[in-house]
Amino acid sequence: MSLFDKREIVYGPETVSVGDLDLSVDGCYRNVVTIPLDVKPRRSLYVKAVSDNPVDVVVANEKGAAIAHKEGVRDVVMGPFSTGKLRSMGVFLGLYPGDKAKVQLEAWMERE
Repeated sequence: MSLFDKREIVYGPETVSVGDLDLSVDGCYRNVVTIPLDVKPRRSLYVKAVSDNPVDVVVANEKGAAIAHKEGVRDVVMGPFSTGKLRSMGVFLGLYPGDKAKVQLEAWMERE
């Protein structure tokens, strides 16, 4: 990473599995995966998701309110989203019960 690079990685890139069989949850499938993000105030947040199966991607603030969402995507870059005064945000990945997907997820911030 360059000394003057404006991009600050918040999460990943990491592969996340969605839709795995899990007998400990209702419905027996882990159809929704949540990823908490530690962000800094007054930055722009970007989220990139690349999936082998269509997934729903939601970016939410620390109160759980959706800032943006995309349904049935395989390759998407979402943002910029202003972090304002926030210190935490999150990404939700979801799909229909019985489906399965491997999602390459990355989140980063840049100065506003």
